[in-house]
Amino acid sequence: MSGETIWLFGLPCSGKTTLAEGLIGPNTVHLDGDYLRNTLNSDLGFSKEDRTENLRRAAGVAQALNEQGFDVVASFITPYRSQRELIAEKLEDVSFVYVNAPVEVCEERDVKGMYEQAHSGEIDGFTGVDAPFEEPEEIELEVRTARHSKEKTIEKINAELDLKFDPSHIFIGRWQPLHDGHRTIIDSAADNGKDVVVAIRDTELSEENPLTAQERRELIEDVYEDYPNVRTMIIPDVDTVAIGRNVGYSVVSVPDEVAEISGTETREEYGKSDLLAGRHFED
Repeated sequence: MSGETIWLFGLPCSGKTTLAEGLIGPNTVHLDGDYLRNTLNSDLGFSKEDRTENLRRAAGVAQALNEQGFDVVASFITPYRSQRELIAEKLEDVSFVYVNAPVEVCEERDVKGMYEQAHSGEIDGFTGVDAPFEEPEEIELEVRTARHSKEKTIEKINAELDLKFDPSHIFIGRWQPLHDGHRTIIDSAADNGKDVVVAIRDTELSEENPLTAQERRELIEDVYEDYPNVRTMIIPDVDTVAIGRNVGYSVVSVPDEVAEISGTETREEYGKSDLLAGRHFED
């Protein structure tokens, strides 16, 4: 399953990064303009050509992450319409959000003093001062951060783009393979309309772990393709998960006959080709 990208664009200090941090979910990567400028794109300046190359590289990173199943929230000024067109051509599933705030408000928010430095000539080519910001001709989604709170604005983006996903159940395992015991646990929440995250431990390949994390992810997504409330994510191969006592968390109880289902016995009975075929395994 491919991921999606939300591309937040607007003047410096319009609120892009603040909104991006509120949109990050369990399987989301935030690409921030300042961070990429200080790392991957540190060789680029602020001419129109370098700005476009900066965004081309950022879109390439977003594309690679999307292809691996990650959602991306990107926060970049993206001042030119031609740059937005370039990004739209490169990314298969991208939603643009225009973060609109008057330049006077952006200047008031500028704790780094960038606008002041631009006005005094210390910074050249600063968007909103001596470099243009081209207003979008067609707006997919516009939010006005000077009029509405961060919470209300994030709520609007979630509603307009149908993004909100608040998991109440997180199930962690190897899922080697997904069998009836696992299904009972996951279905106990999913069939009741709860938002569920199935977290897949990224175990090293072995006789005990014949499927890669990505193969297991695809199998689980196939099984739950008709469940919009079930999502997957790959996590490091953790050793321990601790659950506090009397703090509101619980462990799912299952019948004895379900608890006795063995993933080891299932692996021994079926070969890897059967596991990859996505069969529904029962003891």
